[in-house]
Amino acid sequence: MFYWLAERAARNPDTPALIYNDQVWTYAALNDQVAAMAARLAAAGVQVGDHIAVLLPNRPETVFLIHAAARMGCVLVPQNTRLTVEELRWQLGESDAAFLICGKETEQAAAELTGGAWQTFTVDTAGESGIPSLMDFSAASASGWREGRKLAPRAVQGIVFTSGTTGKPKGAMITFANHFHSAVGSADRLGLQAAARWLLCMPLYHVGGLSIVLRCCLYGTTVVLQDGFDEQAVSDALDRDAITLVSLVPTMLGRLLDLRGDDAPFPEAVRCVLLGGAAASAQLIERCLAGNIPIALTYGLTEACSQVATATPRETRAKAGSVGKALSGTKIQIVNDAGDVLPPGEIGMILVSGDTVMRGYYGQPEATCEVLDENWLRTGDLGYKDEDGDLWIVQRRTDLIVSGGENVYPAEIEAVLTAHPAIAAACVVGVDDSEWGQRVTALIETRGAAVTEAEILAYCREHLAGYKLPRSIVFTDALPCTASGKVQRGKAAELVQNHLLLES
Repeated sequence: MFYWLAERAARNPDTPALIYNDQVWTYAALNDQVAAMAARLAAAGVQVGDHIAVLLPNRPETVFLIHAAARMGCVLVPQNTRLTVEELRWQLGESDAAFLICGKETEQAAAELTGGAWQTFTVDTAGESGIPSLMDFSAASASGWREGRKLAPRAVQGIVFTSGTTGKPKGAMITFANHFHSAVGSADRLGLQAAARWLLCMPLYHVGGLSIVLRCCLYGTTVVLQDGFDEQAVSDALDRDAITLVSLVPTMLGRLLDLRGDDAPFPEAVRCVLLGGAAASAQLIERCLAGNIPIALTYGLTEACSQVATATPRETRAKAGSVGKALSGTKIQIVNDAGDVLPPGEIGMILVSGDTVMRGYYGQPEATCEVLDENWLRTGDLGYKDEDGDLWIVQRRTDLIVSGGENVYPAEIEAVLTAHPAIAAACVVGVDDSEWGQRVTALIETRGAAVTEAEILAYCREHLAGYKLPRSIVFTDALPCTASGKVQRGKAAELVQNHLLLES
């Protein structure tokens, strides 16, 4: 399998590949930019097999690096720009990153990441932090990097961090074959137009954003890149840029609809709004259907390279709430705790099999064995199939909180909270929220020492990214536990919900 950007540039040199603000790169121009980036990386000491961590927001250089890493035979390690320095340091070490690439937006955080074995460079002019710039390295040898290289399908394209039930992040090894088959399955389900334009406002450090970059290259279509999600910018792009597809999470779509109003239909060019990342409320789905917005409900996860099952806009209208059938090349089973396949209508764990399933968690063989069993991925998510074979999601992971499309794992936050000297125990739960889907809330048992909610939140900000911070703190004399001492999360959630209702 030859790396597809050089091949696409040879076939469709004049087709727009990337649009960012007022800048347009054709496939030939994008190939030149990637060749120059690869030449600079090589001059800086990057070698085949190195793991390259990228700490950049959505910007053209991030796209260049995605392609350049693959062209050089390196493994991309995208980093969430919202993480704390402490969280980033752990992930860089866990992924064996040899290099860290930052930019003006993330240079300060990169400068604080000391003590690691990686070398750090910025894609911008070197600033006061003293981090050297890749731009200081010559790209004179770029011509030698314009051609594609032969890559094994099972070669790892990226280590994309997700979280497990223990709360510690895990690096899912996503291969080129995973991306290829995901792209084929998605195109088969949603259809493909030669002049398609995919609006990309999802973070490029998420598998959903990363997949769009590689899919469009395989398809020979156009990525319209935005800095991130801004409802006004997305609305303007829909009206101005002939967008045909856009990927959103429910929180984003809700804000977009609030901005545009129910009397402002989407342009006819928009043929699909791929809606996933969290469960869409019945109210949001009804609102979209009433406004003739072509939403396609989808279910996926990092470990399966984004999409697993998707209902087309027509199928969503016919059976609102279902995420449809598995993509071509993917199989789904619903099983009970004993592993027995359940009949239609019965709720159980969702298992996924196919060529989109990751190779495993990097450096964590035991965690890999826990979720991969005889080519089946144990998602931990709950759902059922109906008589037609369509999938319905009952709950994401049992203890997972999905807030604004971000996965938040209670165990990670609980570990931070219980490290505080005044906190004896903590249970973190999600409370339903009309804007965010769920709101992170903590039920806390103190050691008797006086501690305020403000003090706890200030402490959490030192250790957790903003989207993981508890929005409410509820104090209790003792957490509800079973006879064996296990916290009863259901009862904890009830206590929190009742407390918040009394306060409202």
